[in-house]
Amino acid sequence: MPDRPNVLLVMSDQQRPDTLGFRGETPCKTPHMDRLAREGVSFDRAMTPCPLCLPSRAALFTGLYPHENDMLDNTTSALSECQLLDTFRTGGYQVNYAGKWHLGRDNIGEFTDRDDGDSTALYSDWCADRGLVDGWTFNDPRVRTHREPSMSTPIALPLDMPPEATNDAYIADFAIEHLRTRDRSRPFFQVCSFNGPHPPFMIPEPYFSMYDSADVGEPPNFGPQVGEPEVNRTSYYRQLFLDHGAEFDAWRKSYAVYWGFTSLIDDQLGRLLAELDAQELLDDTIVVYLSDHGENLGAHGLWHKMVAYEESIRVPLIFRVPGVGSTAVRSDAPVSLIDVAPTFAALCGLPMHPGWRGANLTPALAGGDGPPRDRPMFALHRPLGDWMHTQPWRMIEIDGLKYVWHDGDIAELFDLGADPHETSNLAAMPDRADDRRRLHNALVGMMKDLDDPLAERAASI
Repeated sequence: MPDRPNVLLVMSDQQRPDTLGFRGETPCKTPHMDRLAREGVSFDRAMTPCPLCLPSRAALFTGLYPHENDMLDNTTSALSECQLLDTFRTGGYQVNYAGKWHLGRDNIGEFTDRDDGDSTALYSDWCADRGLVDGWTFNDPRVRTHREPSMSTPIALPLDMPPEATNDAYIADFAIEHLRTRDRSRPFFQVCSFNGPHPPFMIPEPYFSMYDSADVGEPPNFGPQVGEPEVNRTSYYRQLFLDHGAEFDAWRKSYAVYWGFTSLIDDQLGRLLAELDAQELLDDTIVVYLSDHGENLGAHGLWHKMVAYEESIRVPLIFRVPGVGSTAVRSDAPVSLIDVAPTFAALCGLPMHPGWRGANLTPALAGGDGPPRDRPMFALHRPLGDWMHTQPWRMIEIDGLKYVWHDGDIAELFDLGADPHETSNLAAMPDRADDRRRLHNALVGMMKDLDDPLAERAASI
């Protein structure tokens, strides 16, 4: 690999890591994601610092936690700094972006060399010109329910268009055009950011019927669980769960189509890899695949995201780095999306931004040790509004023990080794009082180190 390799960063939206075919946890087939894992390193314990689109993406592109870059929810204004893309552009790379931006639609050109705009925004006009209904922007009346916004519904419906006309195929086309018309005198940093498998689950055949609902097994943590906090029972996302159906049979089709949506994304990834192969670029290009957050899909009796449970907070993260290190490695090192920026800089010989919070994962990619198992992992969330009937929360995980503090004297404690599906909240158990106290104190210390505005409130508990 040359001293200055190219970079292709491929992102999905709202993809759970159990959809990765090579993990064997679901029937979902992802041959191209599997190829990246065979030829690189996948991280089984990767998480987002916030299970919501905008703050997660902001953390990825700034290397900072959401409260540090002031991007705490999906209503926040445009990102003012983009340290990752700026580092590569000032380092001589051509920086191109295709797909969902979500960090201020009008400002993407400030951080890229090609001011094409958010190609997701262009897709509606592209569909209208061809007489197609754009399901992703909710023009299809079937996605309209009595609860808005319509993207919050777990509805699964066939989309009447050819696969090559879907939003995600359009985004892949956009990225492929960038690769074909790039400035060949410079290395490139190309982002391809898909909208799927984010709901509504509206996809065309053959993907809509690719998986049989009868093959969908009920997860062990479907529905409400033992010792869940009151905020779960009052949550907007609990109500959406109940609206869809409290029995698992009501969810089988949503699961099956979610897997089909993931396979659609995988096929678009395959097109990108094929383009790199055709241009003889694959051996000179770092390829990274990740998602911004997961999806509950009825786990814990909740729909959507925004909670600290594993289904919501864990993400796929795969690095394919030619000539650098190991292949077909599954690492159990605790890592976060804030680690991506410093790792990219290290791999490409670019300077580290002094404010970056993440770890450089290059040693793990080169066959050495990754971050230690007892590395404290931190995440946070601020509700989108009072209508959600939830509270801000902060989470810390240390060596398989996860502690979640909800604003107030509300806590969750899970031993992920013994209870990976988080079926039993241990926070009120007398024999786990020492663990609760230890992790709460560690969380408060981390919040203070990060200048978290809720640190003093947490310390008062």
